[in-house]
Amino acid sequence: PRESDERPLQDGDILKIDIVVFVDGFHGDCCGTFLVGEVDDEIKRLAEVTRTCLYEAIDICGPGVQIYHIGRKIHEIADKEKFGVVAEFCGHAVGRKLHRSPQIIHVRNSRPGLMVPGMTFTIEPILTEGSTKTELWPDGWAVATVDKKRSSQIEETILITEDGVEILTRH
Repeated sequence: PRESDERPLQDGDILKIDIVVFVDGFHGDCCGTFLVGEVDDEIKRLAEVTRTCLYEAIDICGPGVQIYHIGRKIHEIADKEKFGVVAEFCGHAVGRKLHRSPQIIHVRNSRPGLMVPGMTFTIEPILTEGSTKTELWPDGWAVATVDKKRSSQIEETILITEDGVEILTRH
């Protein structure tokens, strides 16, 4: 067993659950952050701001929009709320394969790419109270920020339609 599997959940913990489904030859990908038991107001705020980042980023999506606007929107909100955005992980296109190009960067960037109808991808920002740098745990699976401060992540799979965007995995 991995080290991260052996510790029981406790009041105040933050649990991220990431789910991938494969239906009729296509992938869907989503995750959420769940607060365990009694938690303080600051972690509630972190989780809520992360959720706001995701859904405000989704709101700007549509045909003809530059993909980099997603990262700019997320970073703008996080900065205003005094949280960091982890840059080492990104969203991705999905379809018959789970992880495809383009990557969806969640920090300010100028990577070119236009959203077009039929494009399906994830947006999955990770916000943190401290350092935005991460490290892989010895179990080879779990990841934490280098300063071990708390973080929150939420993800949806979206489809760019002819006239906007549709959330395929709303939870």
